[in-house]
Amino acid sequence: MRALVTRTLTIGLVLCSPAYAGDGKFTLLPKGAKAPFEATCFDDEATAKLLTWKEFLEQEQRALCDFEKERLTLDSELIIMNIQITLDETRARCQIEMDTRDRELTELRNIIKKNKKLNVPVVVATSLAVGFGIGFGTYHIASK
Repeated sequence: MRALVTRTLTIGLVLCSPAYAGDGKFTLLPKGAKAPFEATCFDDEATAKLLTWKEFLEQEQRALCDFEKERLTLDSELIIMNIQITLDETRARCQIEMDTRDRELTELRNIIKKNKKLNVPVVVATSLAVGFGIGFGTYHIASK
């Protein structure tokens, strides 16, 4: 495949001779007159188009450039809007998760407080029982 491309390019370069252009000639002929040299003739409209071709291309390319610039601007604004939407959604989810965590922590603290209140009588009763046990044991040992 590579050899075929190389051969085709080589043949194309050998067979195609470069085009050379001079300064050209210009003459204004009345209708029906013969040109003093081999020529290609243009009417007034075609001549006007040739003379203004450069300006036309410039305006066309400027309009194309403005269109592309506007398209790129709108594309970048759309990307920024999508990023902002994603950021807002992430913030909202984060806030919901933090609120849920805070509620769970509050509930757990309340449960711990309730459990501490319930255990106080048990702790007091156990302390009294252990105290009586130690006192009774000490009395029993001392009386022997």
